Amino acid sequence: MSAGDFDRLALNATADVVAFARFVAQTEFLFDGAADSDALAQYQAAWFDAEITNALALERWDAEGRPAAWDGPWRADFQHDAAQAVAALQAVVAHHFNPAK
Repeated sequence: MSAGDFDRLALNATADVVAFARFVAQTEFLFDGAADSDALAQYQAAWFDAEITNALALERWDAEGRPAAWDGPWRADFQHDAAQAVAALQAVVAHHFNPAK
């Protein structure tokens, strides 16, 4: 995945619970194999924060029967934290990402 691909994913990552779950899943291993251990640690910490928000949102969405229309709870309880997590990941990527592939 390139930094540009990451940015495209990040654009709509907080649109809803499914988009955020997809973003978190697709970006988990972005820094695997990074030579810069500080960058890897920063990315993993930021990604873990995103995963916590993701897990909480998915658990509630699942407990409520996975409704197709779940915008209200998403916006009220999770979207802000998701946006902060995406911004933290974007900051690490912008500062450190140098794909080896």
